[in-house]
Amino acid sequence: MSLKGKNKILLVLGREALDRDSSLYQEVLGNLQLSGFEIRFDPMDRIRFLFMRKIGPGKFLGKHLLLPFLRAVYVVLVQRQLFDFLLFVLKRISSLEFRTRVVSRYIQRKSKQTIHLVVLARSAGSIVISSIANHMPVDYIICLGYPFRSPEEGDANFRTAHLARLEKPMTIFQGERDPYGGKDIVNQYTLSPQIQLSFVDVDHDFNLNEQDLLRVKTEIERVLMKWE
Repeated sequence: MSLKGKNKILLVLGREALDRDSSLYQEVLGNLQLSGFEIRFDPMDRIRFLFMRKIGPGKFLGKHLLLPFLRAVYVVLVQRQLFDFLLFVLKRISSLEFRTRVVSRYIQRKSKQTIHLVVLARSAGSIVISSIANHMPVDYIICLGYPFRSPEEGDANFRTAHLARLEKPMTIFQGERDPYGGKDIVNQYTLSPQIQLSFVDVDHDFNLNEQDLLRVKTEIERVLMKWE
């Protein structure tokens, strides 16, 4: 495929509690100067967004049954990851590892159609993409609230060990009051020279004031403009 037939993608990888971030995505992605990039949500998030759009923010009796079923259908029939799905169902791999494998396969499938890929990651989505980025055609990662540690369980290697070896450029906007890691992370973790930290006065829910929201949007636009 010629370069003319390829597209530029801004891939959004959200947190596990996606429904809590709908307003954040609207604020960050609304009126964003995309410089020719198309916004795409990863398979898990896209199905959740479509589902939420249909049923609205209120509770729905079959939500916790129908949504997992639709996601399973996508992974098995579209992604063709029956083996990974069975491993997840049998609890041989964690939900994070399962999601990482799904995202990896998704990026690989899209790579032949994509000339540039920038990832906007949120919380757990940041672990997913940063752990596989060295082996993926990823140009840049922007993270909103990296979960360096669990407030309940503390540190774990799967969260941070790979960050020292990251070869792709990454900007992390981190809340100063984030229980998953505040300003103290500067001296606690070994980070690759490719990682830049930018602190904002928020907790992990990332309710940005106008000034910080502008900072985030400006950074995203600055990155996208690299490939105009």
